[in-house]
Amino acid sequence: MNFIQICFSFKGRINRTTWWMMQLLTLPIFILASVITYNAYTALSMPILITSVYLIPIVLILVLIWVSLAVTTKRLHDRDKSVWWLLINFIPIIAMFELGFIKGTRGDNRFGADSETSSETVIETLIRLCGFSCIIFVFGIFFFVFREGTGFLFDGLNLGQFLTSPEWYPTSLSNKRYGTLALILGTFSVTALAMCIAIPFGLGAAIFVSEFCSPKLRETFKVIIELLAAIPSVVWGFIGLTLMNQLIIAVFKAPIGLTMLNGSIMLALMSVPIIVSIAEDSLKAVPDSYREAAEALGATRWQVTYRVLLPAAKNGLLAAVLLGAARSIGETMAVLMATGHSVNIPSGPLSWIRTLTATIAAELGEVARGDEHYQVLFIIGVLLFTITFVVNLIADLVIKGIRQE
Repeated sequence: MNFIQICFSFKGRINRTTWWMMQLLTLPIFILASVITYNAYTALSMPILITSVYLIPIVLILVLIWVSLAVTTKRLHDRDKSVWWLLINFIPIIAMFELGFIKGTRGDNRFGADSETSSETVIETLIRLCGFSCIIFVFGIFFFVFREGTGFLFDGLNLGQFLTSPEWYPTSLSNKRYGTLALILGTFSVTALAMCIAIPFGLGAAIFVSEFCSPKLRETFKVIIELLAAIPSVVWGFIGLTLMNQLIIAVFKAPIGLTMLNGSIMLALMSVPIIVSIAEDSLKAVPDSYREAAEALGATRWQVTYRVLLPAAKNGLLAAVLLGAARSIGETMAVLMATGHSVNIPSGPLSWIRTLTATIAAELGEVARGDEHYQVLFIIGVLLFTITFVVNLIADLVIKGIRQE
Protein backbone atom coordinates (compact mmCIF):
# COMPACT_ATOMS: atom_id res chain seq x y z
CA MET A 1 0.00 0.00 0.00
CA ASN A 2 2.89 2.37 0.62
CA PHE A 3 4.10 1.64 -2.92
CA ILE A 4 0.68 2.67 -4.21
CA GLN A 5 0.93 5.96 -2.37
CA ILE A 6 4.43 6.56 -3.77
CA CYS A 7 3.20 5.86 -7.28
CA PHE A 8 0.25 8.24 -6.85
CA SER A 9 2.57 11.05 -5.78
CA PHE A 10 3.72 11.39 -9.41
CA LYS A 11 0.76 13.29 -10.81
CA GLY A 12 2.32 13.62 -14.23
CA ARG A 13 2.24 9.86 -14.82
CA ILE A 14 -1.40 9.08 -14.20
CA ASN A 15 -1.71 6.29 -16.76
CA ARG A 16 1.33 4.40 -15.53
CA THR A 17 0.28 4.98 -11.92
CA THR A 18 -3.22 3.70 -12.60
CA TRP A 19 -1.83 0.60 -14.24
CA TRP A 20 0.40 -0.19 -11.28
CA MET A 21 -2.44 0.44 -8.88
CA MET A 22 -4.78 -1.89 -10.72
CA GLN A 23 -2.11 -4.58 -10.71
CA LEU A 24 -1.48 -4.25 -6.99
CA LEU A 25 -5.16 -4.13 -6.13
CA THR A 26 -6.00 -7.20 -8.23
CA LEU A 27 -3.11 -9.20 -6.78
CA PRO A 28 -4.98 -10.00 -3.53
CA ILE A 29 -7.86 -11.31 -5.64
CA PHE A 30 -5.77 -14.21 -6.93
CA ILE A 31 -4.39 -14.86 -3.45
CA LEU A 32 -7.87 -14.89 -1.95
CA ALA A 33 -9.18 -17.13 -4.71
CA SER A 34 -6.34 -19.58 -4.17
CA VAL A 35 -6.84 -19.67 -0.40
CA ILE A 36 -10.61 -20.07 -0.75
CA THR A 37 -10.15 -22.90 -3.21
CA TYR A 38 -7.63 -24.65 -0.98
CA ASN A 39 -9.79 -24.29 2.16
CA ALA A 40 -12.91 -25.49 0.43
CA TYR A 41 -11.02 -28.40 -1.11
CA THR A 42 -9.61 -29.53 2.24
CA ALA A 43 -12.92 -29.05 4.06
CA LEU A 44 -15.32 -30.55 1.53
CA SER A 45 -13.01 -33.23 0.13
CA MET A 46 -14.14 -32.32 -3.40
CA PRO A 47 -12.10 -32.30 -6.60
CA ILE A 48 -10.36 -28.98 -7.02
CA LEU A 49 -12.04 -28.33 -10.38
CA ILE A 50 -15.53 -28.73 -8.90
CA THR A 51 -14.53 -26.62 -5.90
CA SER A 52 -13.24 -23.85 -8.12
CA VAL A 53 -16.47 -23.81 -10.11
CA TYR A 54 -18.39 -23.72 -6.83
CA LEU A 55 -16.47 -20.64 -5.72
CA ILE A 56 -16.54 -18.72 -9.02
CA PRO A 57 -19.37 -16.37 -7.82
CA ILE A 58 -17.43 -15.57 -4.64
CA VAL A 59 -14.29 -14.76 -6.60
CA LEU A 60 -16.27 -12.56 -8.98
CA ILE A 61 -17.72 -10.63 -6.05
CA LEU A 62 -14.23 -10.09 -4.64
CA VAL A 63 -13.02 -8.93 -8.06
CA LEU A 64 -15.86 -6.41 -8.27
CA ILE A 65 -15.07 -5.10 -4.78
CA TRP A 66 -11.39 -4.52 -5.48
CA VAL A 67 -11.97 -3.06 -8.94
CA SER A 68 -14.59 -0.65 -7.58
CA LEU A 69 -12.13 0.42 -4.89
CA ALA A 70 -9.47 1.02 -7.52
CA VAL A 71 -11.78 3.03 -9.79
CA THR A 72 -13.15 5.11 -6.91
CA THR A 73 -9.65 5.86 -5.66
CA LYS A 74 -8.53 6.87 -9.16
CA ARG A 75 -11.47 9.26 -9.56
CA LEU A 76 -10.90 10.86 -6.17
CA HIS A 77 -7.23 11.30 -7.00
CA ASP A 78 -8.00 12.96 -10.35
CA ARG A 79 -10.31 15.40 -8.59
CA ASP A 80 -7.61 16.25 -6.02
CA LYS A 81 -9.75 14.90 -3.21
CA SER A 82 -7.81 14.02 -0.08
CA VAL A 83 -10.27 11.23 0.71
CA TRP A 84 -8.45 8.81 -1.59
CA TRP A 85 -5.65 8.46 0.96
CA LEU A 86 -8.24 7.37 3.53
CA LEU A 87 -9.73 4.91 1.06
CA ILE A 88 -6.35 3.28 0.47
CA ASN A 89 -5.86 2.97 4.22
CA PHE A 90 -9.23 1.20 4.46
CA ILE A 91 -8.10 -1.49 2.03
CA PRO A 92 -6.15 -3.55 4.65
CA ILE A 93 -9.22 -3.47 6.91
CA ILE A 94 -11.41 -4.77 4.11
CA ALA A 95 -8.83 -7.48 3.46
CA MET A 96 -9.03 -8.53 7.11
CA PHE A 97 -12.79 -8.97 6.83
CA GLU A 98 -12.34 -10.99 3.67
CA LEU A 99 -9.82 -13.21 5.43
CA GLY A 100 -12.41 -13.72 8.16
CA PHE A 101 -14.86 -14.81 5.47
CA ILE A 102 -12.25 -17.20 4.09
CA LYS A 103 -11.85 -18.70 7.54
CA GLY A 104 -15.60 -19.20 7.64
CA THR A 105 -15.61 -21.24 4.43
CA ARG A 106 -13.59 -24.01 5.98
CA GLY A 107 -16.23 -25.19 8.41
CA ASP A 108 -13.63 -26.75 10.69
CA ASN A 109 -15.11 -25.60 14.02
CA ARG A 110 -17.59 -27.53 16.04
CA PHE A 111 -20.35 -24.96 15.57
CA GLY A 112 -20.35 -25.12 11.79
CA ALA A 113 -19.05 -23.00 8.95
CA ASP A 114 -21.65 -20.25 9.40
CA SER A 115 -21.26 -19.84 13.15
CA GLU A 116 -20.16 -16.70 14.92
CA THR A 117 -16.82 -18.30 15.81
CA SER A 118 -15.79 -18.90 12.21
CA SER A 119 -13.66 -15.73 12.17
CA GLU A 120 -12.28 -16.17 15.66
CA THR A 121 -8.65 -16.50 14.58
CA VAL A 122 -8.74 -13.31 12.53
CA ILE A 123 -10.56 -11.39 15.25
CA GLU A 124 -8.10 -12.56 17.91
CA THR A 125 -5.19 -11.50 15.70
CA LEU A 126 -6.75 -8.09 15.12
CA ILE A 127 -7.36 -7.63 18.86
CA ARG A 128 -3.77 -8.60 19.63
CA LEU A 129 -2.51 -6.10 17.08
CA CYS A 130 -4.66 -3.39 18.65
CA GLY A 131 -3.33 -4.24 22.11
CA PHE A 132 0.31 -4.21 21.04
CA SER A 133 -0.25 -1.03 19.02
CA CYS A 134 -1.36 0.80 22.19
CA ILE A 135 1.93 -0.12 23.87
CA ILE A 136 3.91 0.87 20.80
CA PHE A 137 2.11 4.22 20.55
CA VAL A 138 2.74 5.06 24.21
CA PHE A 139 6.44 4.23 23.97
CA GLY A 140 6.62 6.08 20.64
CA ILE A 141 5.16 9.24 22.16
CA PHE A 142 7.48 9.01 25.15
CA PHE A 143 10.48 8.46 22.86
CA PHE A 144 9.55 11.48 20.74
CA VAL A 145 9.14 13.79 23.75
CA PHE A 146 12.30 12.47 25.43
CA ARG A 147 14.34 12.77 22.22
CA GLU A 148 13.46 16.45 21.79
CA GLY A 149 14.73 17.34 25.25
CA THR A 150 17.51 14.83 25.81
CA GLY A 151 20.28 17.12 24.54
CA PHE A 152 19.81 19.81 27.18
CA LEU A 153 18.74 17.28 29.84
CA PHE A 154 22.16 15.58 29.92
CA ASP A 155 24.26 18.58 28.89
CA GLY A 156 23.52 21.88 30.59
CA LEU A 157 20.41 21.43 32.73
CA ASN A 158 20.77 21.53 36.50
CA LEU A 159 18.23 18.90 37.46
CA GLY A 160 18.23 19.85 41.15
CA GLN A 161 17.48 23.48 40.35
CA PHE A 162 14.93 22.38 37.75
CA LEU A 163 12.89 20.47 40.34
CA THR A 164 13.41 22.62 43.47
CA SER A 165 13.62 26.21 42.27
CA PRO A 166 10.44 28.31 41.98
CA GLU A 167 12.11 30.75 39.55
CA TRP A 168 10.94 30.35 35.96
CA TYR A 169 12.66 32.93 33.76
CA PRO A 170 13.40 31.17 30.46
CA THR A 171 13.58 34.41 28.42
CA SER A 172 15.99 36.34 30.62
CA LEU A 173 18.93 37.69 28.63
CA SER A 174 21.45 37.67 31.47
CA ASN A 175 20.36 34.88 33.82
CA LYS A 176 18.02 32.21 32.46
CA ARG A 177 16.44 30.08 35.18
CA TYR A 178 14.38 26.96 34.60
CA GLY A 179 12.78 26.18 37.94
CA THR A 180 9.53 24.21 37.89
CA LEU A 181 8.73 23.94 41.61
CA ALA A 182 6.00 26.57 41.39
CA LEU A 183 4.58 24.89 38.28
CA ILE A 184 4.56 21.47 39.96
CA LEU A 185 2.91 22.81 43.11
CA GLY A 186 0.39 24.72 41.02
CA THR A 187 -0.50 21.55 39.08
CA PHE A 188 -0.92 19.43 42.20
CA SER A 189 -2.78 22.10 44.17
CA VAL A 190 -5.38 22.82 41.48
CA THR A 191 -5.84 19.07 40.90
CA ALA A 192 -6.21 18.32 44.62
CA LEU A 193 -8.77 21.09 45.12
CA ALA A 194 -10.65 19.96 42.00
CA MET A 195 -10.81 16.40 43.34
CA CYS A 196 -12.07 17.66 46.71
CA ILE A 197 -14.96 19.22 44.80
CA ALA A 198 -15.50 16.52 42.18
CA ILE A 199 -15.31 13.34 44.27
CA PRO A 200 -18.29 14.03 46.60
CA PHE A 201 -20.46 15.30 43.74
CA GLY A 202 -19.35 12.58 41.32
CA LEU A 203 -19.77 9.63 43.67
CA GLY A 204 -23.00 11.07 45.08
CA ALA A 205 -24.44 11.50 41.60
CA ALA A 206 -23.35 7.97 40.66
CA ILE A 207 -25.02 6.49 43.75
CA PHE A 208 -28.21 8.44 43.05
CA VAL A 209 -28.34 7.44 39.39
CA SER A 210 -27.58 3.80 40.16
CA GLU A 211 -29.69 3.12 43.25
CA PHE A 212 -32.22 5.87 44.00
CA CYS A 213 -33.30 7.06 40.56
CA SER A 214 -36.37 6.03 38.57
CA PRO A 215 -35.66 4.43 35.17
CA LYS A 216 -36.95 7.40 33.15
CA LEU A 217 -35.07 9.93 35.27
CA ARG A 218 -31.95 7.75 35.08
CA GLU A 219 -31.91 7.91 31.30
CA THR A 220 -32.35 11.68 31.42
CA PHE A 221 -29.45 12.08 33.83
CA LYS A 222 -27.22 9.87 31.69
CA VAL A 223 -27.88 12.01 28.63
CA ILE A 224 -27.09 15.19 30.59
CA ILE A 225 -23.88 13.67 31.98
CA GLU A 226 -22.76 12.64 28.49
CA LEU A 227 -23.45 16.16 27.25
CA LEU A 228 -21.28 17.58 30.04
CA ALA A 229 -18.46 15.23 29.03
CA ALA A 230 -18.75 16.42 25.41
CA ILE A 231 -18.20 20.11 26.21
CA PRO A 232 -14.73 21.17 24.93
CA SER A 233 -12.19 22.34 27.47
CA VAL A 234 -11.86 25.73 25.80
CA VAL A 235 -15.57 26.33 26.45
CA TRP A 236 -15.02 25.60 30.13
CA GLY A 237 -12.13 28.05 29.96
CA PHE A 238 -14.43 30.74 28.57
CA ILE A 239 -16.91 30.05 31.39
CA GLY A 240 -14.15 30.44 33.97
CA LEU A 241 -12.82 33.56 32.26
CA THR A 242 -16.17 35.35 32.18
CA LEU A 243 -18.84 33.94 34.50
CA MET A 244 -16.82 32.34 37.30
CA ASN A 245 -14.38 35.24 37.33
CA GLN A 246 -17.16 37.70 38.18
CA LEU A 247 -18.70 35.36 40.78
CA ILE A 248 -15.42 34.95 42.67
CA ILE A 249 -14.82 38.70 42.67
CA ALA A 250 -18.34 39.34 43.99
CA VAL A 251 -18.37 36.58 46.63
CA PHE A 252 -14.79 36.68 47.96
CA LYS A 253 -14.04 40.36 47.25
CA ALA A 254 -10.91 39.29 45.38
CA PRO A 255 -9.11 41.75 43.08
CA ILE A 256 -9.34 39.23 40.26
CA GLY A 257 -11.27 36.00 39.92
CA LEU A 258 -8.76 34.11 37.77
CA THR A 259 -7.42 32.04 40.64
CA MET A 260 -6.73 28.47 41.67
CA LEU A 261 -10.32 28.20 42.93
CA ASN A 262 -11.65 29.19 39.52
CA GLY A 263 -9.50 26.59 37.75
CA SER A 264 -10.40 23.92 40.31
CA ILE A 265 -14.12 24.46 39.80
CA MET A 266 -13.67 24.14 36.03
CA LEU A 267 -11.59 20.98 36.40
CA ALA A 268 -14.13 19.53 38.83
CA LEU A 269 -16.96 20.12 36.36
CA MET A 270 -14.88 18.44 33.65
CA SER A 271 -14.00 15.45 35.86
CA VAL A 272 -17.47 14.80 37.29
CA PRO A 273 -18.90 13.17 34.12
CA ILE A 274 -16.00 10.69 33.99
CA ILE A 275 -16.34 9.84 37.68
CA VAL A 276 -20.11 9.46 37.44
CA SER A 277 -20.02 7.21 34.36
CA ILE A 278 -17.37 4.81 35.65
CA ALA A 279 -18.65 4.77 39.24
CA GLU A 280 -22.22 4.10 38.08
CA ASP A 281 -21.03 1.18 35.94
CA SER A 282 -19.09 -0.20 38.92
CA LEU A 283 -22.13 -0.04 41.17
CA LYS A 284 -24.30 -1.69 38.53
CA ALA A 285 -21.72 -4.47 38.19
CA VAL A 286 -22.31 -5.57 41.79
CA PRO A 287 -24.50 -8.72 41.66
CA ASP A 288 -28.16 -8.25 42.57
CA SER A 289 -27.85 -11.11 45.04
CA TYR A 290 -25.86 -8.79 47.31
CA ARG A 291 -28.72 -6.30 47.37
CA GLU A 292 -31.35 -8.99 47.85
CA ALA A 293 -29.44 -10.59 50.73
CA ALA A 294 -29.00 -7.26 52.51
CA GLU A 295 -32.66 -6.34 52.04
CA ALA A 296 -33.69 -9.76 53.32
CA LEU A 297 -31.83 -8.98 56.54
CA GLY A 298 -33.88 -5.81 56.94
CA ALA A 299 -31.39 -3.23 55.69
CA THR A 300 -32.68 0.03 54.28
CA ARG A 301 -31.71 1.24 50.82
CA TRP A 302 -29.06 3.56 52.19
CA GLN A 303 -27.67 0.81 54.43
CA VAL A 304 -27.47 -1.50 51.41
CA THR A 305 -25.56 1.18 49.52
CA TYR A 306 -23.21 2.13 52.35
CA ARG A 307 -22.61 -1.29 53.88
CA VAL A 308 -22.72 -3.54 50.82
CA LEU A 309 -22.42 -1.78 47.46
CA LEU A 310 -19.65 0.70 48.20
CA PRO A 311 -17.26 -1.93 49.69
CA ALA A 312 -18.05 -4.34 46.84
CA ALA A 313 -17.43 -1.71 44.14
CA LYS A 314 -14.46 0.05 45.76
CA ASN A 315 -12.03 -1.01 43.02
CA GLY A 316 -14.19 0.55 40.31
CA LEU A 317 -14.84 3.65 42.39
CA LEU A 318 -11.12 4.12 42.97
CA ALA A 319 -10.52 3.75 39.24
CA ALA A 320 -13.16 6.40 38.56
CA VAL A 321 -11.51 8.84 40.96
CA LEU A 322 -8.06 8.21 39.49
CA LEU A 323 -9.29 8.73 35.94
CA GLY A 324 -10.89 11.99 37.03
CA ALA A 325 -7.61 13.05 38.63
CA ALA A 326 -5.71 12.11 35.47
CA ARG A 327 -8.10 14.28 33.45
CA SER A 328 -7.39 17.17 35.81
CA ILE A 329 -3.60 16.76 35.69
CA GLY A 330 -3.53 16.66 31.90
CA GLU A 331 -5.97 19.48 31.26
CA THR A 332 -4.53 22.53 29.48
CA MET A 333 -6.88 25.16 28.09
CA ALA A 334 -9.22 25.46 31.07
CA VAL A 335 -6.40 26.05 33.58
CA LEU A 336 -4.57 28.31 31.13
CA MET A 337 -7.59 30.61 30.90
CA ALA A 338 -8.97 30.38 34.45
CA THR A 339 -6.04 30.33 36.89
CA GLY A 340 -4.32 33.64 36.14
CA HIS A 341 -1.30 31.95 34.53
CA SER A 342 1.17 33.48 36.97
CA VAL A 343 4.24 31.68 38.31
CA ASN A 344 3.59 31.66 42.07
CA ILE A 345 3.79 29.12 44.85
CA PRO A 346 0.12 28.72 45.86
CA SER A 347 -0.75 30.08 49.29
CA GLY A 348 -4.52 29.57 49.16
CA PRO A 349 -7.52 28.98 46.90
CA LEU A 350 -7.43 32.59 45.72
CA SER A 351 -3.78 32.42 44.58
CA TRP A 352 -2.74 32.95 40.98
CA ILE A 353 -0.96 29.88 39.70
CA ARG A 354 0.45 28.30 36.58
CA THR A 355 0.46 24.59 35.73
CA LEU A 356 2.91 22.46 33.78
CA THR A 357 0.53 21.82 30.91
CA ALA A 358 -0.44 25.49 30.58
CA THR A 359 3.25 26.45 30.46
CA ILE A 360 3.89 24.10 27.55
CA ALA A 361 0.79 25.28 25.67
CA ALA A 362 1.54 28.98 26.16
CA GLU A 363 5.26 28.99 25.39
CA LEU A 364 5.93 26.21 22.88
CA GLY A 365 4.66 28.23 19.92
CA GLU A 366 6.93 31.18 20.73
CA VAL A 367 10.31 29.48 21.01
CA ALA A 368 12.87 28.62 18.36
CA ARG A 369 13.07 24.95 17.53
CA GLY A 370 16.07 23.28 19.15
CA ASP A 371 17.14 25.98 21.61
CA GLU A 372 17.32 25.57 25.39
CA HIS A 373 13.86 26.90 26.10
CA TYR A 374 12.38 24.57 23.49
CA GLN A 375 14.12 21.54 25.00
CA VAL A 376 13.13 22.48 28.55
CA LEU A 377 9.46 22.49 27.55
CA PHE A 378 9.85 18.94 26.28
CA ILE A 379 11.60 18.01 29.53
CA ILE A 380 8.49 19.31 31.30
CA GLY A 381 6.54 16.91 29.09
CA VAL A 382 8.77 14.07 30.29
CA LEU A 383 8.10 15.22 33.86
CA LEU A 384 4.36 15.01 33.21
CA PHE A 385 4.81 11.49 31.84
CA THR A 386 6.70 10.56 35.00
CA ILE A 387 4.04 12.05 37.27
CA THR A 388 1.22 10.18 35.54
CA PHE A 389 3.26 6.96 35.62
CA VAL A 390 3.83 7.29 39.37
CA VAL A 391 0.14 8.04 39.97
CA ASN A 392 -0.92 4.98 37.95
CA LEU A 393 1.65 2.80 39.70
CA ILE A 394 0.46 3.88 43.15
CA ALA A 395 -3.14 3.28 42.09
CA ASP A 396 -2.27 -0.19 40.83
CA LEU A 397 -0.52 -1.06 44.09
CA VAL A 398 -3.47 0.25 46.11
CA ILE A 399 -5.97 -1.77 44.06
CA LYS A 400 -3.86 -4.92 44.43
CA GLY A 401 -3.67 -4.34 48.17
CA ILE A 402 -7.45 -3.94 48.36
CA ARG A 403 -7.99 -7.15 46.40
CA GLN A 404 -5.65 -9.09 48.70
CA GLU A 405 -7.59 -7.89 51.71
